[in-house]
Amino acid sequence: MKRRRAASQVVRFAGLAILAAAFLAPLYWMISTSIKPESDTVVMPPQWIPTRPTLENYIEVLNSPDASILRWTFNSLFTSFAYTFFYLLLSIFTAYPLARLRFRGRDAWFWFLLSSMMIPGIMFLIPHYMMMMQFNWIDTYHALIWPGISGVFGTFMLRQFFLTIPHELEDAARIDGASRLGIIRHVILPLSVPAIVTLGVFSFMGSWNNYVWPLFVVHGDMLTLPVGVTQFSSRYITEYGKLMAGTAVASLPVLVVFVFAQRYFVEGLTLTGLKE
Repeated sequence: MKRRRAASQVVRFAGLAILAAAFLAPLYWMISTSIKPESDTVVMPPQWIPTRPTLENYIEVLNSPDASILRWTFNSLFTSFAYTFFYLLLSIFTAYPLARLRFRGRDAWFWFLLSSMMIPGIMFLIPHYMMMMQFNWIDTYHALIWPGISGVFGTFMLRQFFLTIPHELEDAARIDGASRLGIIRHVILPLSVPAIVTLGVFSFMGSWNNYVWPLFVVHGDMLTLPVGVTQFSSRYITEYGKLMAGTAVASLPVLVVFVFAQRYFVEGLTLTGLKE
């Protein structure tokens, strides 16, 4: 019996190790290619382990006169943090009444909002672009921040979490004289930190990794980092070393955010029912 259990665990760990290797292989290949000389990035058979590791690609990417990496990084950081802040703010004040207040049509309004999640996001591309043209917001931070903050996923996620908070806590705060905003600030938000942090990580990653929308509405120095690094690839030549170095730089902030928010991230996924 013990041997069978031990064999089962070995098979399970072996399967997990294979899956982990499969998921990490693209990350390893990106880092490996970024530290190879350009001539070694296209040799056959491919070199999994660099024979002449160098940081030349990173230095050239950061100092290239044709690629404003630092400006693109600032654009991505600014728009991602601003988008995350306003997205969380709107989601909190939309989710709270749908979870805690009783009014006619509340459930119908919630299901109407929820049904909008079924519409593919690409369907909003042209209407949003026309709106940005009308507002004269092309090539501005407004075009990168405002169109996406009305997403319904945040409202749905926070509503599900707010429903789990006991009403007795809210009643006690009301007896003590707290206003509705006071209840949100001193009761709802402190108890919802894991869900809010989780949603913040999702929204930050979504904004940072967004490629299609910035490709349409910003150009030149206003590009975001994921779009800007693609300039190392063209129709006739692709500088794989610089492209991978730029991609590694673009991936770093998301990894940092995830590492610092990991504890709240896992807890939030569990409490909001997004993890089985």
